[in-house]
Amino acid sequence: MKTLRLLPIALSLLFCIPLFAQIDGSPRQYENTSQLFQNLRKVINSKEKTPYEIDWNNVKGSPYLEQNYKLGQFFVGDKSYGNVMMRLNTYTDEIELMPIDGEEVGALMKIDNSRLTYGNKTLELLSYKDEDGKVQQGYFLVLNTSNNVKLLLRKKCVFSPNEKALTANQADRAAKFTQYDYYYILKEGTPVMVSPKKKAIVKLFPDKKNEIKGYIKSEKLKLKNQEDFAKLVDYIASL
Repeated sequence: MKTLRLLPIALSLLFCIPLFAQIDGSPRQYENTSQLFQNLRKVINSKEKTPYEIDWNNVKGSPYLEQNYKLGQFFVGDKSYGNVMMRLNTYTDEIELMPIDGEEVGALMKIDNSRLTYGNKTLELLSYKDEDGKVQQGYFLVLNTSNNVKLLLRKKCVFSPNEKALTANQADRAAKFTQYDYYYILKEGTPVMVSPKKKAIVKLFPDKKNEIKGYIKSEKLKLKNQEDFAKLVDYIASL
């Protein structure tokens, strides 16, 4: 098992050891994407009468928020613990770390009140209720600039195995990863799921009903557009 590796750019690295654990101490099921694939194959084959092969070289889509690793700065609260080369796996909902010299892919342990910043983007680890009402812990991409009211994006990734055509008139269906967007608004420290619709926003902020409706109209906002949605939430935060 591999522990977290940090780039040696900050003296705070000396204090990192208690905050990180080996992969078997984190809530992951798989150490890397190839092991994830292997496990999926085992699950599928356990339900099939004949061995089921998946052509992993031709899988459509991706489980990653961004395919390439990014240089991110890791924080717990307001304290920085250095930099990591990372990317978000939306299928496992974990931060994968770039392997060094052929090592296995490692993962950041999920630590309360932690976040990563890279470029002008921020990923925050938060507890939330999913679409089924179950309490989960996962990573959210922050879409707006306000700190007191935040618009968050959670990516949910679903894997669909390939399927052989049943008739000569049908085509084989390739295996694929499909990502779905779920929006949340962080209000008083709690992420609340919300649809990108005027009615849903007004329901969350009933005391600002008239201002919200007026702003959407005057700015001609289309809330299904992420930039417009973020602009509205920043406006609400300013009221």
